[in-house]
Amino acid sequence: MKVLELKNSDIYGATSSSLCLAHCLFTPLLFLSPIWWWSSLNIIFIMVSFVAVYNSVKKTSRNVMKPLFWLGFSILTLSIVNEEFHFLHVPEIFNYSAAGFLAGLHIFNMRYCQCDDEECCATKQ
Repeated sequence: MKVLELKNSDIYGATSSSLCLAHCLFTPLLFLSPIWWWSSLNIIFIMVSFVAVYNSVKKTSRNVMKPLFWLGFSILTLSIVNEEFHFLHVPEIFNYSAAGFLAGLHIFNMRYCQCDDEECCATKQ
């Protein structure tokens, strides 16, 4: 699966999650002029987030980050799907928090959970 491999997935993940957060913040302003492609960005954010989380989980040096990444991705995905189909009424802050949480995980992982060699990763477990 060479297509899903990213050199620095945390940069892509943090950028994607931050753009998703900005997208959520600016959506209410765009309701004044409906733009059909704006909501289709949700699918792109989910796909990019999946690839970034998948690669970050493979490369992180701390085991605790793996379930946190998948939890963050799941919450973000459920939040986006709920926002699109209105299954439950949830405050907007929930959507913002989900994107911010995942962006924060990527930034933390990029700064504190990267290894240059196999020895480093083995000692940080």
